[in-house]
Amino acid sequence: MLLSTMRTIAFAAFPFFADFDLASAETWRGLTVAPEHRCSPYNRNRDYRYSQSVEDEIVKLIGSVYGPYTGRCFASTSETDIEHIVATSEAHDSGLCARDRATRKRFASDLRNLTLASPTVNRSEKGAYDAAQWLPARNRCWFAARVVEVRQAYGLTIDKSEAAALEQVLSECVGTAMERLECHVETGRGRQTRAVSGSEGVADALARFDDNENGQITCKEARRHGIAPVDESHPAYRFMHDADGDGLVCERSRHTRAVSGSESVADALARFDDNENGRITCKEARRHGIAPVDRSHPAYRFMHDADGDGVVCE
Repeated sequence: MLLSTMRTIAFAAFPFFADFDLASAETWRGLTVAPEHRCSPYNRNRDYRYSQSVEDEIVKLIGSVYGPYTGRCFASTSETDIEHIVATSEAHDSGLCARDRATRKRFASDLRNLTLASPTVNRSEKGAYDAAQWLPARNRCWFAARVVEVRQAYGLTIDKSEAAALEQVLSECVGTAMERLECHVETGRGRQTRAVSGSEGVADALARFDDNENGQITCKEARRHGIAPVDESHPAYRFMHDADGDGLVCERSRHTRAVSGSESVADALARFDDNENGRITCKEARRHGIAPVDRSHPAYRFMHDADGDGVVCE
């Protein structure tokens, strides 16, 4: 596949509330802050059905068969799932449980809430999680803004943990546009290539170094291919996690002590990031017996502290 142009889909940016106190807030960005509540049974097949034809509308809206969560181009929609940005079960428990079936059906087919994702991302990684539990690897500002937009459109509530997670993302956003790529099938090639300046295309980097095809490149993969350390001028860099923000990743071997104490930051990813996505989940932390994790632990910087209290998985 070849990149013909780079485009963006612009959405209105949301203001940053510098003195925002979520703990005591009753509203957040126009949304009522309240716990999730299932006021009526959830039946996806009955209440949240949608036509497969919306897939063509999603492709038309984006301009290509492109998954914004990972920044990946696909050969065809046979490789993708229709993905609800705000999951139907999440919406149901945030207010649609009290609405009529016509509203639920309209929600299920609303293009503002639909995108494309690989089956692995849609079914195994994101599932019905909200933003407090899962954030995409790419296009986070677009994702966070779209969650707020959809919740506002349907008068949905939001719980404190998700509001905190979204506020953390949005407060750092310069804009909320999707980084969109036009992907075109090239005969004889199994993976996409996206043209950028330099000696190697950005998507060539994915095609060459992203061995598990999850839209990210880990240090393990970089070392396997002999490109580590990777600096910011390398096309692989944009798909990697630069923990210390110095423009260089994988600069140390997995056994090099990067910080004071008994365990380095690099060791934390190598030891606890089982799926090598650049983040450490509570499930992974518990599996390795390090939960709860406080901010002094090197694994903490790769985890999501929803309530900002310096401890995760408590």
